[in-house]
This record gives sequence, structure tokens and C-alpha cells, in this order.
Amino acid sequence: MAVTPTDLVKWLGQQTDDAELMAQAGQAITLASAMVDAYTRGAHVYASGQTRPGVDAVIQMAAARMLANPEGLRYSAGVVNFADAFTGFTLAELAVLNRYRKRAA
Repeated sequence: MAVTPTDLVKWLGQQTDDAELMAQAGQAITLASAMVDAYTRGAHVYASGQTRPGVDAVIQMAAARMLANPEGLRYSAGVVNFADAFTGFTLAELAVLNRYRKRAA
């Protein structure tokens, strides 16, 4: 199952009737997918085009961080604090992606 802008926006607890937010979600998913593709050198998908187990979750988490703070500015909103922008995959995400990464022998 591929990540959709609707999935991402709902997961973040936002309304899906905001066209601008939905467009930004689509861009975040595209960027996160491209970074996963580059990191795994294409090994994250089956020949059929379906993503391998865990990859969609990595794409959704990375895209959520990009969408939540696209400017990369530090700010607080109530109990939520954003310290920086997306700077790379987390250790948990890397644990999933490293299963599919092609490495030199």
C-alpha cells in the first residue's frame, strides 16, 4: 500500500479539506519516496512495483516530519516543540531500510 496525501494528513490529525496542505503532503511523500529510493538503490520495491515490508511506514514518518516543519524553524505550539527540519532517517527507519540497501561486497 503506497502512502497517500490523505493518509499522511489524517495521521497528523489535520483536515483533508485543505487543498494547500494536501498538495504539500503530496510533495513531502514524493521527496521521502525519492530519498528512500536513493538510499536503497531501488531495492525497496518488488518487481511488481509494490514496496517491501516496512518501507511505507518509513516514507510516512519521513514525510510527516517534512510536512510538520517544512521551513526548518524552531518553534513551540503548546506542548509540541519543533527543533529542526528533516535531517535524515532516524535509527528505527534505517533499521528497516538497511534490510533492503545494496552494499558493496
